[in-house]
Order: sequence, then structure tokens, then C-alpha cells
Amino acid sequence: MQQLHTSLAEQIGNLPDESQRKRRIRFHQGWWRAFVLTETAGPHPLRPGDTVCSMLNNGESSEKNFFGPGTMDAVRETLVDRNKQAGGMIDERRLFNNMLSSQPLLFNFFGPLRKDLPLATRLVQALIPSIDEVTAIRFEYAPEQWIDNSAFDVKLEVTAQGQRGLIGLESKFTEPFSPTIYDTAQYEKIATRCGAFNVPYQAFMTPALNQLFRNQLIAEHEIEQKNVDFRMTGLFCEPGDASAIATGQAFGALLKDGATSFHIITFARFIEALQMLPLTWPQREWSMMLWARYCGQALSAGAYDTNRARA
Repeated sequence: MQQLHTSLAEQIGNLPDESQRKRRIRFHQGWWRAFVLTETAGPHPLRPGDTVCSMLNNGESSEKNFFGPGTMDAVRETLVDRNKQAGGMIDERRLFNNMLSSQPLLFNFFGPLRKDLPLATRLVQALIPSIDEVTAIRFEYAPEQWIDNSAFDVKLEVTAQGQRGLIGLESKFTEPFSPTIYDTAQYEKIATRCGAFNVPYQAFMTPALNQLFRNQLIAEHEIEQKNVDFRMTGLFCEPGDASAIATGQAFGALLKDGATSFHIITFARFIEALQMLPLTWPQREWSMMLWARYCGQALSAGAYDTNRARA
């Protein structure tokens, strides 16, 4: 039988020319795809005929962009719920095939918690001690008939001291904050009425702050509509994303109660808190898979160095 020899570069697949940080993360996802999932590189989402290492082929069928107990149930239920009501945006092709997208990432982190709310409660209490209970988890959540397509990437419905609340998170993996600035009369009215900010409305009309500002307005709207008694917002991000973390810190400083209501939670902090809890073996395997795929670049370091040396 003839033995086929495929180079490491061919197995990993095409790497775009981009920042060193993003290229390193993309390489790790390509390594995961090739050597953990044993899948070939999928089509480039923007260039027909090209492939890219961080895309899957036919992920809708294989469901290999997801892992963890109950994660696929959370994906399916969310897609069914979205067919019943509008709000937020989910590109299903991206969800199932793009390994750099923050949407499948969020399902992998929070999907197993959706059906295990006691575990979700213990984890959130480790991250935000003032929370008493997590009562529901929703993905890509926006109120009915919201102003535009902005949404919480994940919304945790919680209680504290007998009051109903929410934690609305924006997630970032490698993507920057949206450069589009939304400046509407409806936004200005909510921002003025809520009294949550210690700077004028126009201070948020910048690419750096506008996306987190829009998230905050969803939370303020939920307070106005008396859907909740209190709100928290925050940023869920890759621990090496210094730019996103600095943006989150800058935004939180502009909230009057930002020190207690705006939280930056990195993937590493989430995993560390999760692994300190009493877990079943499937849950502990899930926690290790989270580390390996999203933080464990040491696993692909040898391949990365070899690939760079031969480039």
C-alpha cells in the first residue's frame, strides 16, 4: 500500500496574513480541527474557492464545533426559540462551521450550564458573590421589538436578595468591537432617562465604546420595563486580549455603579472557577476541553514553531 505523506502546513491549512495574536489563535483552531477533530479545512467565508484553517466542512451535520454535556441541546433549543421570536442575529453557517466565532464558543462555555442551573449558580457565585441564584440562561437575547439588531451574546437571569436581575454579557474571541456607530433618538432617550452614566451621551458615539454602550441600553430598557429589578453587564473575552480588556475597563469606569455592575470575565477566570467546584467526570472533562481548545495554546506550540520555521 502506498503511504501518503502530508506536510504539517497542509494538514493545518491556510493562514491569512493578520496580527500575530489572531494568527496564533487561528493556528490553534486549525490544529484542533486537524488533529483533534480530524477534519479537513473548510471554505473561506469571504473568498469562494479558498479554504481557511479555522473553518469546518459540513459542521451542521457533524456538530463538531460543539462539545460538553447538553451543549447541542442548548444550540437546538435556541434555534427553535429564535424561529418563534425575533431578536439578535445567528448566522447558522457561521455558528456550525466557524471555529473563531464567539457564538459557538459561548454555547461551549454556557450551554452545559443551561440545563444545570445549580451548577450555573455555584459558578456565577464564585465569579460574582452577590448573586443568589441563576434561574435561566439565554443566548443572543434582545427584548421584543428592540431598536436594532444588537443583543446580549448571553443573558443570565438571576436573583439577589429577593430581587430579579440579569447579567448581560458581550463576548469577544478574536473579533474587534463593531466599528459601526449607532446614534439614534431612541438610544439617547433611554440613556438620558436611566441616569446610569457619568458622562454625556455623545461620549459613547465612538467605535471603541458604542457596542458595549448598546448592550448597556438593553439592560437599562429591561429595568424601565420592570422586567428586572437590577442589572449587571460585562465582557467575556480571551485572556490575552489586552485591547478588549482595556476597552471594558474604560467603559465600566463610565458607569456610575460600574465597580459593582460591570464585570470582565476572561475564559481563564471562568475555567479556573469552574474547575474548583465539585464536578461530575463528564463536567470535568468539559472543563478540560474548554481549556484545551480556547486557552491551551501550549498544546499546539510545537506545531506552530515548526510551521513558522518552514514558512
